[in-house]
Amino acid sequence: MKRVGLLVLGSFINSLGTGLTAFGLTIIMLRAYGTASSVAAVQMSAFAPVVLLAPLAGVLSDRYDRRLMMIIGDAGSVLGLGVILAALSSARPSLAWVCSGAVLSSCLAALTEPALRASVTDLVAEEDYVRSSGLLQLASAAKYLLAPAAAGFLMPLVGVRGLVLLDASTCLVTVACTMTVRRSLAAEAPRHTGVQRGGDPDVLAGWRTITSSPGLRTLVTLMTLATLAIGVIQVLIKPILLPTVGTSEMGVIETVAATGMLVGAALVTAWKNAQPTTLLAAGLATTGAAMVLVPLGPGAWWVTACGFLTFASLPLSQAGAEVLVRTRVDNTRQARTWGTISLVTQMGYLMAYLCSGVLVDRVLQPLLTPGRPLSTTLGAVVGTGPGRGAALLVGIMGLVMALVALGVRLRRRRLA
Repeated sequence: MKRVGLLVLGSFINSLGTGLTAFGLTIIMLRAYGTASSVAAVQMSAFAPVVLLAPLAGVLSDRYDRRLMMIIGDAGSVLGLGVILAALSSARPSLAWVCSGAVLSSCLAALTEPALRASVTDLVAEEDYVRSSGLLQLASAAKYLLAPAAAGFLMPLVGVRGLVLLDASTCLVTVACTMTVRRSLAAEAPRHTGVQRGGDPDVLAGWRTITSSPGLRTLVTLMTLATLAIGVIQVLIKPILLPTVGTSEMGVIETVAATGMLVGAALVTAWKNAQPTTLLAAGLATTGAAMVLVPLGPGAWWVTACGFLTFASLPLSQAGAEVLVRTRVDNTRQARTWGTISLVTQMGYLMAYLCSGVLVDRVLQPLLTPGRPLSTTLGAVVGTGPGRGAALLVGIMGLVMALVALGVRLRRRRLA
């Protein structure tokens, strides 16, 4: 667990840097363009390469040293941050150049996720899978837990370019952590440095692993619907808040909401003997309920409370899904399988990034404008004016999450 802890520390620091950049770019794009679509475009540019390249990254991580893949990915992502820095030198940054830098950085960062998840299987025993999953989720939560408040405080002092430079520096710390683990494994003749002889090294191996298991097929389908709903709230949280709060207050609100991750991680640790299907269903149901509540209450702090409940629920569902995969897939195929699962399930995020901004800007928000068709009916419940169309879409996707939780409950025997 010490080596996993060091990898988690590096991932935590890297996630913190990523969150600083994401917060700064969101604020700049909203100020420059004033639409949810511009925010979605940047988020999609940063996310799509990670999803689309996941199967290839998984193959490379099974064929070569997994820690080496993580080092290349973290170090190489700095190149894309350089392009973003150049774009931010303009008073009104070019959306195309910011997106191009995000794509380049993300292409290299895509190498790290399958390698990191498969490294857990390399380094810990099966009884520590749930605890390791909780630690990985806590590391990834840094972008939500600490980054918003830190970025809200730092942005007036160093500007968005300063936030991007801090992000680049965190990549170097992550590389150092991974290199330390790699050297210690090399000194002890590591158990796993690539695909074992006779393994299936092609990019479709992960897909065949999934399709050969009815339980995995069902799990991947349900996880894809869940990521669609979560992607919507990721895109729309700032458009919901910005009409009523400033940059610093938004950072504090996001951080307070994200502290729910700590509660969720503690619940995962305390509930480590629970059935993974129970964790999955409970997490999805609670997340759905929290999202449904978002458009029903007044003020930014109501959104904060709903966000807290959402973040507290996510570790449960993520831990349940990860344990189901780890116990079904042989270690020699883990990275490829994770890569393929990432590709399929996170297409839900891409659909959210592509559609949510446009749906809010062109359909829901105009309908909730005072004097328009829904302003006196549904608008009486969710409110009218700026940000309410985004809040309504979050509530609708919460209903989708509730249905996914019901699907897990009904299919629990097949999944287990």
